[in-house]
Amino acid sequence: MTTIHPVPNEKQIHQIFAMLFGSDIRLNPGEPAPTDDASSMFAVFINDEGKQVTACVCDHHFTAYAGSALTKIPVDSAEDASNTGKYTPMMLNNLHEIMNICSRLFMNNSSPHLRLDKVFANPDAARGVLDGCQGRVDFTVSIPGYGDGVLSFLCT
Repeated sequence: MTTIHPVPNEKQIHQIFAMLFGSDIRLNPGEPAPTDDASSMFAVFINDEGKQVTACVCDHHFTAYAGSALTKIPVDSAEDASNTGKYTPMMLNNLHEIMNICSRLFMNNSSPHLRLDKVFANPDAARGVLDGCQGRVDFTVSIPGYGDGVLSFLCT
């Protein structure tokens, strides 16, 4: 299906994540991140009119590991958060920064501008994109020294 914003590809995502987490990061096509799990996180991106146009869905493992790896939060804390779905404020702030950087993955020379609106724990906050999804890619992301998590990119 055709989308207004490009669906990022594995190479583009790897380039961004290698800058954040090191070149040993691995991405493999995977299952969609769960949208009905209370510990999943939803990054919603909006256009200049304030309409939801793209989203990232992060499972609890990706949230914990990526949110920890960015600022080298100890692995034990990351594993605890991965197991419980209870994140520290620093992990959530780091995830917000990662998602903000990911906004560039949804844009190219011919696509309209977008920006990260918010990162939510509530799937209803991302309902506009979840219900209107026209394109998506799903990856298992292996973050060196931390672990594997699932990340989905959705476009309307």
